[in-house]
Amino acid sequence: MKNAAFEKLFKRYYNEAILYVCSLTHSLPLAEDIVQEAFSRALTSIDEERDSFKYWLFKVSRNCYFDYLRKAKRVAPLDEALSSDERDLVQSVIQKEEYRALYSAIGKLKNNYREVVLLYYFDGLSVSEIADITGQTTDNVKVLLFRARTKLKSILEAEIV
Repeated sequence: MKNAAFEKLFKRYYNEAILYVCSLTHSLPLAEDIVQEAFSRALTSIDEERDSFKYWLFKVSRNCYFDYLRKAKRVAPLDEALSSDERDLVQSVIQKEEYRALYSAIGKLKNNYREVVLLYYFDGLSVSEIADITGQTTDNVKVLLFRARTKLKSILEAEIV
């Protein structure tokens, strides 16, 4: 792949990949490292033009995140303070006031719910693409999306009252 084409792909998908990986890691510096590793792997391993580079990049990013977790588990236990940084990260990434309640509610979801919601609604991936990324069936992804929407509704209704 030519450098100009790779640079174009980097500029187009970097921010979306950062937001996706931030939803997994809850740490912007860690997300930047993981996305950098994913793009590095993409540069060295891509051998043909792909129809959906974004979908492929997200799958590589997710794999890089799990590789990081396996390595971190062997070296030292994970820092429990990651979840406390989540609100600060969301506040810095999302600047518009009308989206803060939604992102706060999404942040309160369980990890598997949050992941499918972000991939489906914010990254525009199909149910089958999400199933491939997460290693689940399409029916399971549909169930997760339904349950996540139900949970989001109850969280947002509770905050309004």
